Amino acid sequence: MTTLSPIHNALPSVQQIAQAFSQAAQTYDQVAGLQRLVADDLLARGQTLHAGKMLDIGSGTGYVSAHLANTVDVVSVTGIDIAQGMLDFASSQHTNDKLSWLLGDAQNLSSALGTQLGSFDTVVSSLAIQWCSNLSALFSGVAKSLTPTGVFHAATLGPNTLHQLKWAWAQADDYQHVNDFVDKQTLLAALNQQFDEVELVAKEVVLGYDTVQQLSRDLKDLGASNHNAQAAPGLTGVGRVRRMKQAYESLRDESGQLPITYEVYFITATQPKGNVSKGSVGS
Repeated sequence: MTTLSPIHNALPSVQQIAQAFSQAAQTYDQVAGLQRLVADDLLARGQTLHAGKMLDIGSGTGYVSAHLANTVDVVSVTGIDIAQGMLDFASSQHTNDKLSWLLGDAQNLSSALGTQLGSFDTVVSSLAIQWCSNLSALFSGVAKSLTPTGVFHAATLGPNTLHQLKWAWAQADDYQHVNDFVDKQTLLAALNQQFDEVELVAKEVVLGYDTVQQLSRDLKDLGASNHNAQAAPGLTGVGRVRRMKQAYESLRDESGQLPITYEVYFITATQPKGNVSKGSVGS
């Protein structure tokens, strides 16, 4: 059963996101097909950037952090995440001496990093910043985290993500059941405030599912089901769910699967404007 929420653009609270992903920590890697695909693509696109001291924002179960720590030219990797459950799982799975884990909010990096501000050669983030509602605070913190020659390299989701599921629910009722994600223009505007050079490349990834239940279960196990902050009272009725499933069935492709699209934005940003020198926190 799915809680109904009226159509709006609000994102959930930091606490709600932390709780959702902490609860998903034990099942995340079992269903993280998309996350692995995107992370591998991100790592391949930025492989020439992987050197020195690195920060992984939204490190989750530690997949990207561990990969980076195994790179010869990488000195250290700090994985920061808002979900303690994810950090606990990551630290239990990855024991490389280059790795360290930090509990913190990506929208408040100055507080989380303290004296480490301005010391990172590269900041990476794979499918995490789409949960941040304050892009100005996020990118300002990223810029301040980097050295003057540092690079921000990230993957996030665009508004065409899950559009088939959105359409199917729209045939059932007028409520929002699927998360909204920020468009390219909004992202670029926020990034350009903090970096002199910004590149954004869009790519669509389409996965196939046998059933709607399988898709919904995977989203829940990933902690990525509907996180909209406001919710109308009541639960989705059986009739609405049936209408949604019937609508989605009309989209079944020639291979017999139900398609679901993820619009992925790959970001590379350099020349941070908000940079601070090492050890100059508070100046």
